[in-house]
Formats: sequence, C-alpha cells, structure tokens
Amino acid sequence: MKNMIENSRPKRALVAYCTLAQRLNTPGIGLMQALTPFLTQACEKFAGEFYDAGKFSNAVEQEFGLKIPRLASLGIAEQLHKDGLLEILSQNPSQIAYRFKDIRYFQGATSGSPVTEEQIEKVLASFSGYCAQDKRLKDMSRDLLDSAFLDRLLNIDSLRILGRREDSIALKRNAGTLILSKLNKGGENSLTNAIELHLDFATSQFLLDLQSRDQSGFELVSDVAFANMAAETLSCFMEPLTESRSLEGLVVYLDSPILLDMLGINSEYADYGRELLETIRASGATPTVLDHCVVEAESAISAQLAYLRSGVNNMSYRWGTTAKVEILNALSGNVGESAYQRLGIAIERDPELNLYRRAETIVGDIEGIMSDRMQNWGNDAAKEHDRKSVWSMLAIRDSREPCSRICDSKWVFLSRNIVLVDIANKAWKTWLKGATRHSTILIEKWAPVSMSDKQFAGYVWLRGGGGKTAIPKARLLANCSAAVRPRPDIKAKAYNLLLELNGKDEAEHLAALFEDREGSRALMRVSNGDPEDVTLERLPYIMEQMKRAAGEYAASIVREEGQRKLEEAQQKAMQTESQHKAERDRMINELVLKEEENQFALAQKDLDRQKIANENQQLQLELAEKMRVEEERINGILADGMKLGKSIYKLTRWIIAVTFAVLGAVATYISTHSPLFSTFLTGLLGLIGFWFVPNALHKPLQWLACKRMKHVVKSKDPKVVIPDPLPNFSQLE
Repeated sequence: MKNMIENSRPKRALVAYCTLAQRLNTPGIGLMQALTPFLTQACEKFAGEFYDAGKFSNAVEQEFGLKIPRLASLGIAEQLHKDGLLEILSQNPSQIAYRFKDIRYFQGATSGSPVTEEQIEKVLASFSGYCAQDKRLKDMSRDLLDSAFLDRLLNIDSLRILGRREDSIALKRNAGTLILSKLNKGGENSLTNAIELHLDFATSQFLLDLQSRDQSGFELVSDVAFANMAAETLSCFMEPLTESRSLEGLVVYLDSPILLDMLGINSEYADYGRELLETIRASGATPTVLDHCVVEAESAISAQLAYLRSGVNNMSYRWGTTAKVEILNALSGNVGESAYQRLGIAIERDPELNLYRRAETIVGDIEGIMSDRMQNWGNDAAKEHDRKSVWSMLAIRDSREPCSRICDSKWVFLSRNIVLVDIANKAWKTWLKGATRHSTILIEKWAPVSMSDKQFAGYVWLRGGGGKTAIPKARLLANCSAAVRPRPDIKAKAYNLLLELNGKDEAEHLAALFEDREGSRALMRVSNGDPEDVTLERLPYIMEQMKRAAGEYAASIVREEGQRKLEEAQQKAMQTESQHKAERDRMINELVLKEEENQFALAQKDLDRQKIANENQQLQLELAEKMRVEEERINGILADGMKLGKSIYKLTRWIIAVTFAVLGAVATYISTHSPLFSTFLTGLLGLIGFWFVPNALHKPLQWLACKRMKHVVKSKDPKVVIPDPLPNFSQLE
C-alpha cells in the first residue's frame, strides 16, 4: 500500500499544483486561503501529533518538491491554526505548542480540481513514451520517470545539463589529425550522471514539443510552474499587507548573465530577459547594474568576438555561439551605455570593500564559505566576479537596523544562479551574526540580500495581489530552450567522426547541415544532447535524420510559403468578394432607398393633392358661404329698397286717391249751389280719374318709387347693382 501511495505521488502532486493555480486565479479567494488546502495533503499523516516545523517542511518537500525553510514553517503554523488544521495545546509567552487535527474532513489539495487525473496521466504517459526512444532511459520504470519529470518541472533552472561542461570542440583538419579529449572531473562519465543528463534533455525537449503539439497539455504544465512559484512565495516571502503595493525605492542589482539576457546576447533567454525587465519596472523597483557586472559582460562579449575573429577553430566556436556577430559588434565596449540608454537600466559604481577592517575574522569565514561553495566553478574569472558581487551587496546593505520586509530593504541582488543566491544569503547571515549584536531571532527573520529570478518574480506577483503572470511560462521556455540548444562539442565530434569515415567533402556537407536550424536540432534529438551518443555506428543514422529534418524543414518552408500565398490569394479573393458584396449591397441599399424615397414622394404628392383638394373644398365652402351671405345682404338691401319704393308708390297712390276724393267732395259741395256746374265737374273728374289718371300718373309714381328705392340701396351699399328691368310697382300691389 505504501508503495502504491509513493508511486502516485507525482500524479497527486501535479493535480494539487493545478488545483492551486486554479484557486489562485479564482476571484474572491484569498492567497493563503488557496494555499492551505494545498498544504493539507502533506499534513494527513500527522493527525494527532505535535506540530514540528522540521517534519512539516520535510513532508511538504517530499510530497510537492517544495522547500520551505524551518523559520517559514513556523510562520505558516499560525495560518494553519486559523484555518483549523492545527489546535493550540499550550500557549506560553515564549512558545506556542500546536497539534495536528484530524483533517480527513477538510478540503484537500485536489478537491474541486478542474484538472482530472486522466489529463495528468496523458501528459505523464506521453513523457514516458518520449523517454522510451532513448536507449539509456527505455529500461527505467514508469514511477522513476514520473518522479524525474516532476522534479525537473519544479526545478527547471537547476538542470544539470544547463551547467554541463563542454567536451572538446576542436575540429580535425584531416583524417590523421589527433584531438585530445578534455579530462572530465568528478565522474561526469558515470552512468548515473549520464542518465540524469539524458533525463534533463528529454524533459526539456518534451516540454518544447508539448508547446507546439498539445497546447492544452502545455498550459497544464505551465500552471504547475506558476503554482510552484506561488506556493514558494506564499510560504517563504509572505509579508504583512500594506496600502502600497509598489516597490518604489527598492534597487534591484542585476547579475551580468541577466544583463546579457536583457541585451539579447543569449537568444534562448532574450524573451525571458525582456519579460523580467518589464516585471521589475512594473513593480516600481529600479533595475541597476554595478560596474564590475558591466565589466564582466564586456569581457564575455569581447572574448566571443576575439575568438571569432582569430580564425582558430572559427567554425566550431561559431557553432556554440547563440548571439549574432552584429549584436556582439554593436555591444562591444558599449554595454553600459546600451543598458542605460536602450533599456533604462541604471549603472552604479562599485562600493568600497573595506569590511575586513570591521570584522577581519568574519570576512575570513565568509571567504571560506565562498571558496567551498565555488570550488566547482570552472572559470576563475567568473568566480572572482561572483565573489565581488557578494561582497558588494554586503557592503551596500544596512546592517544597523533589523529589516524583515524585502520591500523595505532598499537593495537586493538578482541572479539566475540559485547557488550564488544561497551563497550570498548565507554570507549575509554570517556577517550579521559575527559583525553585529543583533539577536539570532532577528537575524533569521532578516530580509535576504539576494533572490533568484524565480523568487523575485513570485514576490512581485505576491505584492501585486496575485493574478495571472507570464513570467513562469517564459522562464520555463527559456530554460528548456537553453537545455536543448545545439552544443558545439556534439557538432565537433560528429564532424570529426565523419571526416575519419568519409573524408573532407562529406564532413563539409555535414558542417553545412549544422548551419541549418532544423539540422542542428535533429542532431541534438538523435544524440539526446550527449556527445557519447555520437558514435561511428550511429553516424549514418544521425546523418539521415539531419538530412531528413533539414529537407522536411525546407519542404515545410515551401509548404508554408505556398500556404501563405494560397491564404493571401484566398484572402484577396475574399476581400474582392467582400468588396463586390459591399458594392452590391450598397447599390441595393441605394435602390431600396430611392424606391422608398419615390414611394414617399408619391405618398407626399397624394397627401399634398388631398390637402389641396381639402383646402379647395374648404375655400369653395367659405366662398359659397361668403356669396350666400353677400347675396343675402344684397337681397336684403334690394328688399329694403323695394319695400321703400313700394311704400312710396302706395303712398302716392293714396295721395292721388284722396285728392280725387276731395275734389269729388268739392264737386258734390258745389252741386248744392250750382247743380249744372257740379254735374260738369263731376263728369270731368270721373273722365280724368278713369281715363287719364291710371295711365298718366303711373310713370311719375313708378319713377318716384324707383328713385327712392335707388337712393336707399346706394345709401346702404353703392356697389350693389339693382337688377334690370326695374320692378313694376303697380303689379306689386
């Protein structure tokens, strides 16, 4: 049962890391709240036992490959108690004793995981199949391969292959030239070391291939790298929260390899160097380089250029150079100025190193520590440079006031060399213990004087409040690319063997293949990054694979070019079709718009016509009404005139009738005095009245009545026209 649990450790650890990454990226979940379930898996076997920081650190390292210092484990105990994983047994003023609870009912490291064990198994099985192609690895058990993959994924910057010494890179001038092999110290030709190097190469190449073939699988391993960085940061560098998250005021001193990465000298680390520089700037810290780091960078560039110009083993040395000659020429003697003007990195003078005056014995102890740890450094100049970097940081750092927060320490040294980082931090604590009077507790809690690029990126991520970051993925790809880069010693050995076997022409043909990128990569794949795998027996197979890779690459270039042209033609056709369609749609829209405008115009015309007809009808009605009123008025005026004329006519008739009556009465009266005269007068009056009066007096009466009628009409309205003929008033009686 124990073996089964041990065998499933890599799978469980990978699932736990993926779950942690998912929790860290989930809004509303605190960073420590996400970490506690992750650590629960390491606490299962301690249920009911006293909390021991050392045992807990060992359990976390064994379970997850995560190294937590003992002091950091003591700090985590308080958080574990808050989350209910520990209970307090005794609370003394000097020390608090904790005990593990039964955590079977707590949320575990893999509960609610978005990643299933089948997905992890798919990646691990792919890696196992990848290793089966290597003769040194094909007999290894699946459990060992899974563990090796996990360890290298979590510590990608510690691969042995990154620091492997080169074998001889000398090229034979002819088949009879003798080449002396370098003497490898420390048993580097041992089987164990060879297997480790093969595992390093296989892991790196597998991750790079995974990125191009299986993006989801690569995202999974990227989440593992991110979660590992986050877990280490939360465990080791968790600080009390402050309002300001900026690292303004913190000066980050860059090691010379990181400076060269940022300048683009090492092509494998160029992208990562730019990403790291942007991270430093975004955090508010100030990237800075000391003079001796600039000098070392200048020396490295000058050495490469001098060797390339010397003509000695020119070809073989060029095979191991990743930077272009143009870049080296541009930076030669110009590193400091380029770093300052192009990248905005400040340059500072080296501090005075007079610490031996303050504590000569402690300086000797620190020198002993550095000598012991740097004895495997192959380059004395590099050793001297690293010693100067450590002493410079000890001289710069303030040791008077305790400082437990990195953001308040003002100065920190950044390096990709984790061994150098550890040396610098141990030297700092040694200096504090021997040259100051601070207590051991304060010294243990003191902020480190140096950090690796991984630790600093994690610290910036933590200060920023968590979230997604591109640094872990960029760092993973950079180290993998550096691990599988074409090596000059492998190329030189293949060249020399082919020269012995087939002569100069074939060797030169092979050298031409080395210039091809895919050909060099094929050589590294076939040899698994090991010069020992380049043998006379395998040389034909190596040549075949290199030619095939170069041919396939050339064919792929042609295919890509054809595909690109096809895509361009399709894109152009689609663009033309789109333009035609747009033009057609535009014309259709214009026709529709015109049709709508015509319909609207017709409708508007109908409305206008209807409006005009309504207005005309209204005007006709108003005119008819006005005419009717005017006619009534005129008729009224005429009626008034007719009425007055008629009355005048009647009055005049009555006056005449009365006159005749009076005359008749007078005649009657005269008859009493003169009957004869009365008889004559009466007869005359009767004759006149019945004969002359109706005809003779009609016209004057008619004229008088008409005159009065006209006078009345004109007085009321001169414009009124009296109808013709004039009325006959005699007929109106």
